[in-house]
Order: sequence, then structure tokens, then C-alpha cells
Amino acid sequence: MKCNIHISILRKAAVLSFLMLTLTLGACVKNLVHPSLDVTFLPQKGDFVSKSGERLSFAEIIEMARDKDYILLGEGHKNICDHKVQQRVLAGLATTDYAPSVGLEMVAVDMQPVLDDFGKGQVEIDALEEELQWSTKWGYSYSLFAGLFEIANRNSLPVAGLNVPTHVTKKITKEGIDALTEEERALLPTEIVPPSSAQTAFLDMIYSQHTSLGDDNATQRERFFLVQSIWDSKMAEEAVRMRKKYDWPVLIIAGGGHVENGWGIAHRIKQFDPGAKILTLMPWRGGEFDNESGDAFFYCPETYESRMGASLTATGMGGLLVESVKRGSRAAKAGLRPGDVLLEAAGIQLDYLFSLHMAGSKAFKSGEDFVYVVRRGGETFTANVGKLGGTQPKDHPKTDAESTEDAEPVEEEKGKPHMKTTPEDKPVEG
Repeated sequence: MKCNIHISILRKAAVLSFLMLTLTLGACVKNLVHPSLDVTFLPQKGDFVSKSGERLSFAEIIEMARDKDYILLGEGHKNICDHKVQQRVLAGLATTDYAPSVGLEMVAVDMQPVLDDFGKGQVEIDALEEELQWSTKWGYSYSLFAGLFEIANRNSLPVAGLNVPTHVTKKITKEGIDALTEEERALLPTEIVPPSSAQTAFLDMIYSQHTSLGDDNATQRERFFLVQSIWDSKMAEEAVRMRKKYDWPVLIIAGGGHVENGWGIAHRIKQFDPGAKILTLMPWRGGEFDNESGDAFFYCPETYESRMGASLTATGMGGLLVESVKRGSRAAKAGLRPGDVLLEAAGIQLDYLFSLHMAGSKAFKSGEDFVYVVRRGGETFTANVGKLGGTQPKDHPKTDAESTEDAEPVEEEKGKPHMKTTPEDKPVEG
């Protein structure tokens, strides 16, 4: 009898202990707020995504282009993944019975004679960079774009420059459109279509963030909007001209800011070629998925090759992922290793690559060491890479906000627009 009583007491104690443990754990568990299920899979670089967030195969992307008159492919001009995807799309389309002609934002219309000679076989691929005066007229590394010309050459695809020459838009920004000569005016689009109300709001946001332009300068703002409209209108006009000339679909490759939401080039094409069927393919950088910005998407997170010796990628989930580190580099000596996540620098959260630019500028101006807050596994620590300094690379025009070694601006992040140059130098990207 004593034994049974003892067992009964032990059982009651165990139940009480279990209830107390359950209550304790319950007090510690937080109610998770699950994000909306915008994308149904974990994408790898170069994967395609539908508007509904489903995985798309490459064959499905090519099929989507079958009956389209214009295929607009947005890019970040320095994003290697973007360039690989666009070359893959062009190569895929080139083998179909709806192979396209190719229109490039990167080449202005005054260089068309060079492209025509290239199409005739009179300019070799190895000479094309010099003949197009690429480094001075565009600036971004030719190696990123060379594959497009190789594919076009291999498949006998017509290639055209779509843009207004830089010297013309520079003059408009500095002196106004009335200062143009007759010869310069001839390079403008026949009709300059103003932005839609939605694009106006977007451009206003970009303008206000570029402090060197002066928010209260009405004339400068007007010229900024005019130049953007000239770029988009000219590229649309030239694309329409290409379609009429060759009776082929036109693959237009341009910065994402000219493609997203159909605000830029597509808006003007609809005016110049009513009833045209358009497909827009936009890069998705991870994080928030805006399915209204394109008809389909390709996953290419922003990656930055730091001169401190680390390759960084925006995760879209907070922090910059260290993908690789060069031996002996400043990043390596500071303790950074592949797989680390950079959470913060100079008191600024590193949610975007643009955040790194802001942090670097802040540290440089203050003269303080550039210190990262780093997460590795379950641990958090700091990594000091020292003071910043140096100059910008030749293919990256400097702005008044740029003066640090590891803090140059990057391609615009979704929701973080930023002009890397003054408006006369480069169109707004995405």
C-alpha cells in the first residue's frame, strides 16, 4: 500500500512539473507573423519567376515571347547575373522561328553606321569595342556586353543603337533644349512623350534623392524630366523603326528603370505602335516581390565586388552575404570569411547594397574606421577594415557623393532608387 501511495505522489509531481514546463515554454514562444507567400520556391541565380510567384522554365519564357512584337529586358548595368540571363534569352530566341532584332540602350544612334558595318561583316567583333568608342560613350565594362554581339553575329541578327548621344543630353541639362543646333535636334525623337503620372512620381523620388541637383531648382527639375522623356521616347521610336524595317520582333535591352512597370519605353511604344504586343522581363533582387513591375522575372540578387577583396550579395532578408574573400585582402585580414553576413556598418543597417554606399560615405567623411557588425552562425562580432580612401574606377563616373574606396553607388535596388551619375551622363537604371 505504501508503495502505491508513493508512485501516485510521483506521478502527480511529474504531471505538475510537465504543466509548469509547458507554461514556461509557452511564455517564451513568440507568435510568428508569417510573410505573404509571394514566391513559392527558393530561387537560384538565373531562375525565372512568374507574376504569381511560381517557377518558370526557360522554355516557358521563350514560349511567352512567341507572339510578342517587343520583348523588353531590364538590367542592372553592372550585374553579371543580369548579363548572363539576357544572353541566354537572346541565344534561345535566336534559334526559334521568331528570332528578334536587337536594340541596345548602350549604343547611341550616331554609332549606327558602325553596327551596320558589323552586320555586314566589315567590322570584326574584336574591333567593335574600339569602333563604338565604348569606354567613353557608355563606360560600363564592354566584357559584360560582348556576348550579345557574339550571339547576334553568330545568328545574323540585326543590331541597332537606340539612345540619344550623351553630348546632346548633357547640353540639354546644362543649357536647355533651345541651345541645341539643328544637327543635334535631328538626333532627338520625333515626338517627346511626357511621363505618365505614375512615372512622374517615381522620377520625383529619384530627383529628390539626388541632392546635387537641388530640390528647389525648378528649371533643373524640368530639364531632368525632359531628358528622361527623351531617352525613353527615342528608344521606343528606334525600336518601332526596327520592327517596321525588318518585320521581326525586337528584343530591347535597357536599364531596369526604363522597363519596370511599363512606365518608360513600353509606355512610348504603345503610343508609336498602337496594338503592339509587349513582354517585359525584369530582374528580381530578392526580398519584396513586386509582381506589377514586369510580366515575368529572373532572380539575380545584387552582387558587388568590393575593392577590399570581398564579393557581397544582397540577401533580400537583411544583411549582405559574403560570397567570397580574396586571400591577403583587407577583408580577409579584418576577419571576414565566406558565409558571413554583414549586418551593419557605421551605424547603418546593410539591408541593400546602396546601404553600403551610405555607410562608407559616412565613415569617410567622419574620418573614422570602417567597422562591420558581422553575423557568423549564431555569433555576432565586429570586423574593422580600417579607414577608407581611394578613387573611383575609370568606368565609374564620380559624383559629389562618391569619394570612398568601398562605398561607390550600385545599381538601384527595388525601393531604393539612386542615380549613380548626374542625369546627363546616364539614364536612370533599375
